[in-house]
Parts: sequence; structure tokens; C-alpha cells
Amino acid sequence: MPAIVLLVLLFLLPAGASAQVYKCKGKSGETAYSEHPCDAHAQPMKLRDERPSASPPPSPSPPLEPEASPLRGSEGPPPPAPAPDRTAERECIANATASIYGPSNDRVATYQQQMTMLNEQLGNAADAQRSEALQARMANLRRAISREHAHAHEQVNAARRRCVEQYRPTP
Repeated sequence: MPAIVLLVLLFLLPAGASAQVYKCKGKSGETAYSEHPCDAHAQPMKLRDERPSASPPPSPSPPLEPEASPLRGSEGPPPPAPAPDRTAERECIANATASIYGPSNDRVATYQQQMTMLNEQLGNAADAQRSEALQARMANLRRAISREHAHAHEQVNAARRRCVEQYRPTP
């Protein structure tokens, strides 16, 4: 009975906003963002409070004199186009990724804690009906985790598209 009360209280707790985000490496090498430190050596990420400003466009360089070409007269090959500065675009994507995956990973961690509690209860379940109910709840949590991952990936992809549209010059 106390475990059920604890589970209900977990659902009723509001998710508070935190100013700290920690970048962690999982056991299989995946990157996770969390508002809680992963280990004793975890350092919080530096997040911007305001949107990064767009980089100023590069100053135009003076035109070069075309070299004489024996095949094409005085025309030479066109100079290569300068590589665009995509620093602001990358910062936009990094900030969006952290702000989306951080809370998503926290929700998944909560689901995983609930799975651990249910798994312990399943090991102590005496009757088949209770076992089936616990297994059904665990299956629901697995589906919720899958939905959470899919939703976070959709949000990050949409944010990437917005950052590209906002900071990449149109041809």
C-alpha cells in the first residue's frame, strides 16, 4: 500500500523548472541531458538566457583583377565562394536540443524509476492476478518511454529546421 501512495505522489508532483542542465554519458555511450548530476564529477552546462544574436555578414573583400588565360582571353575561373559562418545556427541547434532532450530525459528517468519499483513488486507478487496487473503497468510504461523518445526526436528535428531557416542564408 505505501508503494501505491508513493507512486500517486510521484504523478502529482509538479515538474519544476531548473536553471541547471547536466550533460551525461550513458552506459552504452549515448548522450543524455538531465537537471540532476550524473555523478560526483558532473559539471553543469552553460546555457544562455537569451537568444544568440545572428553573426554579422562577412565584410566583402575587394575584387581581384582577373588573370589572363590563353584559352579564354582575359577571363579567369571564378573565385571560390567563401564558406558561410554557421556558428549561430549551430548554437541555435545545440540550445534547442538541450532544452528538449533535458526535460524528456528527466521524464524517461522517472518512468524508469517506476519500472524498477514495479519490477521489485513483481518479484514479491504472490498471486497471478497481481503479477499480470504489474506486467500490464510495466508494458504501459515501456510504451510511454517509446512515445517520449519519438516525441522528443520530432521536436528536435523541427527545431533544427527552424534554426536552419532562421540562420542559413537563402541562395
